Amino acid sequence: MDSFTFKLPTKIVFGKGKFEDLGKEAKLIGKKALIVTGKHFAKSSGLLDKAEKQLKENGIEFVEFCEVEPNPESKTVDRGGEVARKEKVDFLIALGGGSVIDATKGISVVAVTSRPVWDYCERPPKAKVPDKTLPILAVITVAATGSEADAGGVITNSETRSKRAIFGDALFPKTSIVDPLLTLTVPQKQTIDGVIDMITHIFESYLSSRASAPVSDRISEALIKEAMKQGEIVFNDLKNLEARESLSWISTLALSGFPSAGRRGPFPMHRLEHPISGIYGISHGRGLAALMPAFLYHTLDIHKDRLKTFGKNVLSTDSPTKTVERIVHWMKKVNAFVSLKDLGIKREDLEKFAEMAISDEPNPDGTVHAREPLSKEKILEIYNTAYNYKDLFRKA
Repeated sequence: MDSFTFKLPTKIVFGKGKFEDLGKEAKLIGKKALIVTGKHFAKSSGLLDKAEKQLKENGIEFVEFCEVEPNPESKTVDRGGEVARKEKVDFLIALGGGSVIDATKGISVVAVTSRPVWDYCERPPKAKVPDKTLPILAVITVAATGSEADAGGVITNSETRSKRAIFGDALFPKTSIVDPLLTLTVPQKQTIDGVIDMITHIFESYLSSRASAPVSDRISEALIKEAMKQGEIVFNDLKNLEARESLSWISTLALSGFPSAGRRGPFPMHRLEHPISGIYGISHGRGLAALMPAFLYHTLDIHKDRLKTFGKNVLSTDSPTKTVERIVHWMKKVNAFVSLKDLGIKREDLEKFAEMAISDEPNPDGTVHAREPLSKEKILEIYNTAYNYKDLFRKA
């Protein structure tokens, strides 16, 4: 196993109806909050009104910032930081999905440093995230990114369309409320996009690392197997609360560092996906779904042993090829097997995607880190296969 330090300073408040603890938990953190939400859902669903009612009942002052878009933009984060600074809030409440929480993490930094958020996303960063930022109370409404239990956030540059991550221990939310009831109204497509995202978070380091970490392997396999099972259940029954509960907890665990403890591994599928959602604004989970079969197919040689183990323990086969086929078969069952062409991607942009993926992780040899380095040629093979699958995997 690789040496590791496991740190999860976030207090997780999990369970049906725990949204009703928002006011009580906010009172433990500060006196005046900036409530950060997306542009529509929190207001139209009535969730924002319910949150503000709780804050009033607990004597918490607040101001609203309801401007976050999917794949949050750097200019929006900078504007949110200005509002937080001007209003002199002492903590932030993120009310929404992963994009809202990611944006709130960026806002927490901009508010105390007055620097543009992109300074922390450059490669290498122009500035280090300070040890102290505005504390965050996160209320997650979608099971997907796991941002409620990690120290990072992904931001899209409003000018270049690059997507980069900002990291720092101060970005762990102080408290996260994970109430599965809030996910019951998430539509089918968005729900499955979230399942793909959480599975990929666990699967990436499982495939990429060369460290021997059997305990983490078994944890990862169990979480992915359960995500696939519960994802299929909720695909057919969106109101199945038990499945929603399971997916909410898997999502929270996926990026907490717990499933991958003892085996560090890069996230090449995420590197390859970021240019797609950054430029086209599509769902990150749907972009990952379009890339995953092509990625597994073109990296079969370097992942054979891992796919064999995964297949044996999760999919009842010790054949790496059949493992990939069965993953694709499951994706078809939940309507997640799509091509880049299906998503409206232009083929002439694939070269640009490859260049952006490489620049996201500036290695001297011009590659993207995976279990073995992925050259630009290999990356383009993956993109080209993902662009139009044709007969590939059709019989899976």
